[in-house]
Amino acid sequence: MHHFDFLGDLSLIVAAAIVVILIFQKVKLPSVIGLIFTGILLGQSVFGIIKDLTLIEILAELGVVLLLFTIGLEFSVDELKRLKEIVLIGGTVQVVMTIGMASLILLFLFPIFGIVLSWRESVFLGIVIAASSTAICLKLLADRDELSLPHGRIALGILILQDVAIVPMVIAVTFLNPEADGSLAKIARDVGLLVLFSAAIIVGFQLAMPRLVRILSEIHAKEALALGAILLCFGSAYLTSLAGLSLALGGFIAGMIIASTDESHKIAHSVEPLRDALTSLFFVSVGLLLNLNWAYLPIYLLIAIGVILLKFVIVAVISSLLGYSMRESLMAGLTLAQIGEFSFVLANTGKQSNVIGDSMFQAVLATIVVTMIITPLIISLAPRMVARLAPALEFIPLTNRFFQFSFLVPKNNVRAKHEESSATKPHVIIIGYGTNGRNIAAVLKATNISYAILENDRKVVEAAAKAGENIVLGDCTEKNKLMKVGAEKAEAVVIGISDRDAVAQCIRAIREINNEAFVIVRTRNVQEVPALYDAGASTVVTEKLETSIQIFSLLLQQFKIDSELIQQQQELIRRECYNIFPKLPTVPKEPAEVQEPKSQA
Repeated sequence: MHHFDFLGDLSLIVAAAIVVILIFQKVKLPSVIGLIFTGILLGQSVFGIIKDLTLIEILAELGVVLLLFTIGLEFSVDELKRLKEIVLIGGTVQVVMTIGMASLILLFLFPIFGIVLSWRESVFLGIVIAASSTAICLKLLADRDELSLPHGRIALGILILQDVAIVPMVIAVTFLNPEADGSLAKIARDVGLLVLFSAAIIVGFQLAMPRLVRILSEIHAKEALALGAILLCFGSAYLTSLAGLSLALGGFIAGMIIASTDESHKIAHSVEPLRDALTSLFFVSVGLLLNLNWAYLPIYLLIAIGVILLKFVIVAVISSLLGYSMRESLMAGLTLAQIGEFSFVLANTGKQSNVIGDSMFQAVLATIVVTMIITPLIISLAPRMVARLAPALEFIPLTNRFFQFSFLVPKNNVRAKHEESSATKPHVIIIGYGTNGRNIAAVLKATNISYAILENDRKVVEAAAKAGENIVLGDCTEKNKLMKVGAEKAEAVVIGISDRDAVAQCIRAIREINNEAFVIVRTRNVQEVPALYDAGASTVVTEKLETSIQIFSLLLQQFKIDSELIQQQQELIRRECYNIFPKLPTVPKEPAEVQEPKSQA
């Protein structure tokens, strides 16, 4: 029976995690922090109860693979192609800039504080800092329904590139060993084999995955579907690991290819409970890994804050250069400001390659964990922080798009031309040109009502402009962009975007320049209705209630109730739904509607 001693540790971890999460929910802190805090309490930093981490680390890594697999199920290959600008340009520049800037700071500025590092140590630490936490970022963004928003897409694109770059970074760390064979021939051979194996596996996935999914769907047994989903996820992860890629990236690629099939939602549903359990163990394992010397905690905090500031600025600048608004760029920067779980692998490689010693290894681990612990707090506070930062930073030339990547200039000129074309003041402003925005525009065009559109996806703007639409590229939270589409004289404004914080800021900005406009807002959740009315909305359309409103309206019409009374009841339900239905049952979150990347609707 001694082979099952680990069950005692596992049971203790789960029980402690449940208690800590309950406490954290009472004080309104993210559960992710509670899970990491559980690991710190049970690990070697505090009570030292859990000593054998081997099994926990294995289960935690499987949790990350499952998380990336289910995230991949929400995207298709076509959607990834739309993100290629973020992945190839944004991700590459972010990794290179972070390594370069961090290395220079460590090499030349740290000696001022009495810390002298060799160039090998400086470059190594720059490599470690470059990676962000895929597990934490995507988990928090998914929980907040922000993966489909512009800053969520930026984060996803850069994280994909970082995961791909992990293997070259590991190779680079091994070459930093003074005794390593760093010849160009060996580097070219290793990278060439990596590219060939990776390409072969991805092509194989595209050919085999859809067929395997169809076979599984034809077996009418839930057990077969669940087991098949686990096979596809972990089997793909194992194959990519053979090519030298990360397990998590393999899970994501498999999920993304399966996303193009009709059975993807069934696959996602079958692995969801196991994913949540194992992902929770990952966050606990982060705390368990930490062996904190409490005397050095202030130093670790200072280093962690410095890392967060550096990465925040780099990601925000890159996002702005790619044409995103200041608000979206700042949100993306705050989301990706931490050091990631794959940096543990890089740190361990550096130690084994004699690039760093044990004391620096523990300092690196401590800094990584501290940034991970701070991240959920930063992301939860990000909307309020950005709401204050963005208006102040709009005065910086970079934020006004005077300086952008040269290959984007023609596209940006197209945008400027359409901004100038919006001089005529429309009757209606449409915020967001997604499905709802396009439908509203079609109706307004058919009824000869003039309108203008404000959208923050450059590609959507270019396509709509070619189709003859009066559309402007810009962030709806910025008053100058609202005025470019004539919001100060508009009779009505329809806000069809899904970013809750941006919606509230947009309403307030509209009210500052036009207090008479009829502002219509859509939302998915009843709980958001009071805040939207407080912000200044004229009418809030709640997606989950509109079906009920339509049903009772038809029912009352059947009983010959006066139409004016029916309209009064409709308005009452829309305005007072939060008070009328104060105890709505909690239901599982519905999958987010697939949207165009960076599109506001």
